This record gives sequence, structure tokens and C-alpha cells, in this order.
Amino acid sequence: MAHVFIVDEKTFDIHLKYLFAGTGAKEYNCNYLWDNNALIYGIVEKMLTEMVADISRIRKGDKILFYLQKYGDTDGLFFGSFIVSDTPFLASDDYLQKELHKKLPFRVKINPYEVYENGITERDCLDSLEGINKPYELCWSLIYRKLRANRGCTMITDYEYEFIMNKIRKKNKSQKLDANYLAYDSKNYKIIKSKQSYNYLGEIKKLDIFNRLKYKYQKKNAYEVHLQAYLMQHLEEIAPLKVVDKSISWIGNEMSCGVGMQSIDVVFFQKEDLTTHIVVCELKSVQINVDIKEQLQKYVWWLCQYVVPNIKGKVLIHPTIVAPAPTDRVKEKIKSINLNIDNDIVSKTRYISFKLEDDKLIFREEK
Repeated sequence: MAHVFIVDEKTFDIHLKYLFAGTGAKEYNCNYLWDNNALIYGIVEKMLTEMVADISRIRKGDKILFYLQKYGDTDGLFFGSFIVSDTPFLASDDYLQKELHKKLPFRVKINPYEVYENGITERDCLDSLEGINKPYELCWSLIYRKLRANRGCTMITDYEYEFIMNKIRKKNKSQKLDANYLAYDSKNYKIIKSKQSYNYLGEIKKLDIFNRLKYKYQKKNAYEVHLQAYLMQHLEEIAPLKVVDKSISWIGNEMSCGVGMQSIDVVFFQKEDLTTHIVVCELKSVQINVDIKEQLQKYVWWLCQYVVPNIKGKVLIHPTIVAPAPTDRVKEKIKSINLNIDNDIVSKTRYISFKLEDDKLIFREEK
């Protein structure tokens, strides 16, 4: 799995020298994660928790690409790739904030993996139709990110990762940079070898959303984004959500699925022999309405059009509702939620309920 981080000409050099990627917003404090008495505006908490979800979907061994924003006389550039060396964390001590000229509290450590001197332009990556035969072959994850302009850490599909990397390889004639220490040459727009090493010495604090989710749940406040962050942190541990007894190979949150700015709350892939299972989750913190069927139908239609054609082998899509334990009235609604899609790759809609019990979030499939 791969992710794209947004950097500028100042931050890129720091990321390369200290080998980490990060995201954040302005100077907001994140102590609401462990201190329920911390004062924070609801809109700020939602924005920060979305970032917690973004960084939390990253797993050790995932790949990282950097997108360098346009400056000077060049277009934006894509550089890559790096490999994630540990789990995401919270940098609560403002380490390197002065050098970065911004606060990036949500971080992950990386190592060079397949790094090249020259990046490819945004135009070559997102606009060029060279080698494109069908619309679904474009990098829609990044095209939608540009339209929304609000995600500093974006997941991309395996197909999109290889699409971008092949263009970078071609640009550099497959001549990788063989170096453990790197830096950014901002005058020539290149990654260069560095003779000096820089050790990351900042505080590493565990990133855990459960305390805040529990607080919001018990107060009966809105907590869908907190639930999303929790799933990003604990997805592998939640057996009822999985559809086969296999590991999870790809995870996405807020997956853009159309120019109308729709997004899927949680998506994950499981591979079983020659079949790829795609689990599409719509999250709710309240009892569901019948319009959830239309939402799921739009998501599945988009996946069938833009994602499935790039996956080799058989694909089976599992529409899934994740919501509080249903009332008797809702149980009746659930029976009418199966999607009207004339396709043999969409399974019956599932309903996974959750509740807080013994200081744990308990999930179960409603039959």
C-alpha cells in the first residue's frame, strides 16, 4: 500500500534529512486526545481527528511518495519512494517545528526504498493521456485530492503507485540514488546524496483515539470521525468486519469517489487465492435511515467503474454498514438495503453493530 504526502521546498529537505513524513494544521494543540477537559472548538477537533485517521491507516512496510508543491518556475513534482519503518506517532514536543516553519504533529518514520534524483511533474502524472486507454487508468485518487485540496496525506491504490513509479523510473532511466543520507537541492529541483546523517531525536508519543471516542460516545456527541480513526488504528483486530480469514492488504479512509465530492468512510481489501474482496463501509454514530442504500449504491457503482478494472483476478464487493446496535424498527429497514446492481460481484449488504462495553468497543454482525 502507498500514500502521498504534500511538502514544500522548505519542509521537503527536513523530511529527507530526518527521514519522516508528517501532516498537521496551523498551531493547534492535540492534547484533547488524552485530556477530555482540554478546550477545543468542534470544527478544529473534527479536522485534527481526520488527520489522525489519515496517518493511522499507514502500516509498517507501506510506501511513501512525496508531492512537492509548485514553486519557482516548475510545476508540482512527485518524488519517491520510501518505506515506512514503524507505526505512526504523535510528535507532542514540537520537534523540528522551527526548521519546518509549521506544526506537523502526526508523523511516521521512513527509510529510502526506491529513490530517484528527478521527480515527475504533476502534469505528466495527472494530466497526460500518454499510455492511457481507458478513464479508469488515470490516477483518480490524486485528481480528486486536487479538486478537494484538503488532504495532506492521501492513500493511493497499488495500481496508481505503480503508474507513478513507472513514470519516475522512465524519467531517471531507472538509475536509482544509492545513498543512505539524502537532501533536497531546491535550486535544481533534485534529490541529492548527502554526506551528513541526521538522527530523529524527538519525543514519540503513542497515537490513540480511543479515550476521546469513549468520551464522545458517552456524552452522546457526534463521533463518526473518531470512529473512523479508531477503525484505522484497529482494523486488523476487528474480526466481524473482515469477510475472510486473511490479512488486510489495502486500507483507505475518506476515499473520494466522484467529482460531486462524495467519499467512502472506510474501504479495505482482503485477498483470498485469486479473489480480491473489497469491503465498503459507511459509518454512522446514530440509527440509520433508508437513504443509506442510495449512498452505498453510489459507492459500489464508482468502485465497479474506476477501481475494479485495475485489479487482476476475481473481485467481490461487500457493502457494509457500521452503526450502533439497531432498534427493532431499524432491523426491518435493514432487510430492504440490498443493492440494485445488475452485477455478480456485489454481495449482500452487511450490518456490523458496535457498543461500548467493559471499556472496549465491541463489534458484531447483525443477522
